[in-house]
Amino acid sequence: MKNKICYMIYSLSRGGAEGQLIELLRRLDRDCFDPSLILWEEGNLQRVQGLVGDVRVLGVERHASGGRSRREYRAALALKRLSTCLSEIRPQILHAILSGPSILAAFARVTRLVPCAIHSRRTLVDAYRCKDRIRTIADSIATKVSDLVIGNCGAIIREMVTLDGVPESRAQLIPNGVDTVRFSPQMERSLREELGWSDDNFVFGIVANFLPYKRHLDFVQIAALIHAVHPRARFLLAGEDRGEMKPVEEAVEKAGLGPYTRILPGTEHPERAFAAMDVYICTSETEGLSNSLLEAMSSGVPVIATDVGGNREAVADGATGFVVPCQTPEAIAKIACELVANPDLLRRLSSNARRRVEELFPMEKMVRAHEEVYLRLLEEKRASNWARLTCRA
Repeated sequence: MKNKICYMIYSLSRGGAEGQLIELLRRLDRDCFDPSLILWEEGNLQRVQGLVGDVRVLGVERHASGGRSRREYRAALALKRLSTCLSEIRPQILHAILSGPSILAAFARVTRLVPCAIHSRRTLVDAYRCKDRIRTIADSIATKVSDLVIGNCGAIIREMVTLDGVPESRAQLIPNGVDTVRFSPQMERSLREELGWSDDNFVFGIVANFLPYKRHLDFVQIAALIHAVHPRARFLLAGEDRGEMKPVEEAVEKAGLGPYTRILPGTEHPERAFAAMDVYICTSETEGLSNSLLEAMSSGVPVIATDVGGNREAVADGATGFVVPCQTPEAIAKIACELVANPDLLRRLSSNARRRVEELFPMEKMVRAHEEVYLRLLEEKRASNWARLTCRA
């Protein structure tokens, strides 16, 4: 009999957490597991077409407006609809990804709608807890209630243990995985040609949704510093517009970088963007384990990344790229200019970056780690139930 695993996430929008879930669904052992999916919001269902048969949509907006009473109504509605879904699906494990779904999953666990709940945390809490006290409390409780909490980097694991008091025995590290075939140094550089850039240009890039904590404005400042030294440098920014694209566009024009910069909305084909780059720059002020960093490295692109979250776990400082303090555009620009002038170092970093991803972050390793976690939890649950039955007898 197959083990029923139900995943719950906000939506199938283009982001790191969503991408990792889709790859997990694509590669999960179907002889052993029967997956289903619950979404808060409808949309992009074609992304899981053929990967999962049972998809439910709660019809709850993630960022709907309204006061406290309106939020409480939406929460009650979501819980009611989730209860209906779970009573019909009857999963053995409910695996919730990101904060809101994990809060609902904790309710389902406490009320025994599911025998086992997993909470996957993908970012450090400063990315989402700081503005909402009620959500902070709910998220902390959900973390404690879950049977297991998965973090994609050591920084998240340490935070869960120290901040939320999660026992180390219930905190599981599973790093993100990368499709090393899709993200490869052999990928053709057609996007570079489409943008009108030649091999004589040196391209710096970033692939990240336009959110405040990604600090795209720092990237623009870095680009201006680089271009002042290397006029043939070019700059590529790709990502979904989450409300911050217009200020970035304005900053590019104000800095006089318009002719040398391209901003591409969307990340449907990020592998093309990485193939067009010579160096990847991450300017984030908070991260979990950045998919974009790993995908750039898998593509043979050296990286310069801020020293936040799991970035130091992804990047071998000095070997596959460089890790620098956050909010230091001058330091990043200095390293970037040195790379332009040192092609031998650039080639060495590129080779090391690709090798590091192949060794530590292959997609198959991520999927197998999840399968092992599911089987272990199910075995522990069966043993616990058997022990209770034996005691009663």
